[in-house]
Amino acid sequence: MNALPYLLTASLYLLLFYGCYALLLRRNTFFVLNRGYLLASVVLSVLLPLVELPIGTGDSLPVGTITLPTLVVGSPQPQSDTLSATQWLWLVYALGVLIMLIRMSVNLWSVFRLIKRGTAERTPTYTLVRLMNDDAPSFSFGRYLVLNRTDSSTQPEALMRHEEAHIGQRHTADVLFLEVTQAFFWFNPVLWLYKRAIQEIHEFLADQAAVRQINTPSTPGNRLSAPPTYAQQLVAYALDVPMTALTTPFVSQSTLKQRIVMLQKPQTPRRALFSYALALPLAAMLTMCTQSEQDQTALTTAEASARKTVKVDGEIFAVVEQTPEFPGGIPGLMTYLEKNLKYPEAAEKANVHGRVFVSFVVTKTGEITDVQILKGIGYGTDAEAVRVVQNMPNWTPARHNGEAVNVKYTLPINFQFEDGASFSNESAFKDIKVFLVDGKPVTAKEFTAVPAGKIARMDVDKPNKTVSITTK
Repeated sequence: MNALPYLLTASLYLLLFYGCYALLLRRNTFFVLNRGYLLASVVLSVLLPLVELPIGTGDSLPVGTITLPTLVVGSPQPQSDTLSATQWLWLVYALGVLIMLIRMSVNLWSVFRLIKRGTAERTPTYTLVRLMNDDAPSFSFGRYLVLNRTDSSTQPEALMRHEEAHIGQRHTADVLFLEVTQAFFWFNPVLWLYKRAIQEIHEFLADQAAVRQINTPSTPGNRLSAPPTYAQQLVAYALDVPMTALTTPFVSQSTLKQRIVMLQKPQTPRRALFSYALALPLAAMLTMCTQSEQDQTALTTAEASARKTVKVDGEIFAVVEQTPEFPGGIPGLMTYLEKNLKYPEAAEKANVHGRVFVSFVVTKTGEITDVQILKGIGYGTDAEAVRVVQNMPNWTPARHNGEAVNVKYTLPINFQFEDGASFSNESAFKDIKVFLVDGKPVTAKEFTAVPAGKIARMDVDKPNKTVSITTK
């Protein structure tokens, strides 16, 4: 998949996965599952656009495949001193990525600078850092638990248990992962929502762990009741103190109310677990939809109605004694394609290139019918390949047991721009000086006289002005 469609498709995945979380999962008390869902959905959003479902052809082609040299469709893109719209787009994207990475680096540098200003004390599970002032609230980052001067002297139990939970559950790794992802998808605002949601889940998990260590259940059920002192400390720490987004302070004013609500909220019923299963069909549906967009033919109504409707009389063969032949053989076919194939504007703007596999039936009367795309690359290339094949002149029909028969063929057409000169549209072999058949030099007349049905492979070496074919 090309880079621009990949970024847009991945952004669509992120948006829909987060929409599912916001609508169905956010209010659940299954905090561990919510954390796993958010992280997994980001990973899936990055990987699923790269998945290509099998669509019936590829490396193994059916019998009757015509193998052609690489065709230069259209003309090389003109060189210009000014940047194209696509180049400007990529320049803006790269600048955004650079700014986001610099921002993250500055934040990391600020955190480590603050940590180095304190006095470190190693413990079995983390490194305790005591600051000499109250310029920043107490927070945790990685394996560091940083206490300001006031908290260093008292070490409130609720704060210590809360930050120890952040460290033990490796919440910093989640934040850094989302920061990196956000740097490459900076244009997608849903990543800000992802980051806010994961930090909210981190607070719920840390509160839950702190309450479990400080208190015992007040009822026989699974509900844990937080004592007033814990909720009061949350409120007391709700100070408007600036802090980098990479750290985990004991209290964030933006999540304070929701944290207190979650502390008192009964556990979500187990039947709500079925809502997580909805993510599986969602992922499958999105994969199928994006595959349809990038790999299948996007014909307009007019193009679809223009398909030939020649009636095929009799059996369609795959293997015949004498294969059908385009007027003029393979050289004639190449000339026809070079003259008639046009590079679609949408594919040119998106810098899309690759092979389109077209299947068609050559009837016993030599007409072309049943034109289909076996594998395409989209952006108008599939429709262009179908148009050109449909408009081919009649072929010399195949013969089997002395009779004209119908035969099915597969034609791979390579859409590609090349730098430098290409063959003239007047003749595919105008500039060719050396003709080879099975490695032996022949004249141009002998070369073009080789029946198309006997050609297994054809290669063109433009710099050396050589063309060679390998017969079956």
